[in-house]
Amino acid sequence: MRFPWRKMNDAESSRAPPPHSLHILSEYILHMSVTCLGDQDVTPLYEEYIQDSRLADAEKAELTAIYRSLHSVPSIVVPG
Repeated sequence: MRFPWRKMNDAESSRAPPPHSLHILSEYILHMSVTCLGDQDVTPLYEEYIQDSRLADAEKAELTAIYRSLHSVPSIVVPG
């Protein structure tokens, strides 16, 4: 192997989430962020996304953290 320091052992690879779950998580976070920018409640999206069985526990925890940070952003009030 050309880069032996990058090789993961079997225990590490079994804990690593499948690559597609990170892609799905990225899509979910992007969609929730855009929805929040549109001044819409992201709760229905979060409730749907958190139930996705393709996401590992770590991804679900990250999704929850992002949801909480988006949910706590106050709406922008435009005068007039």
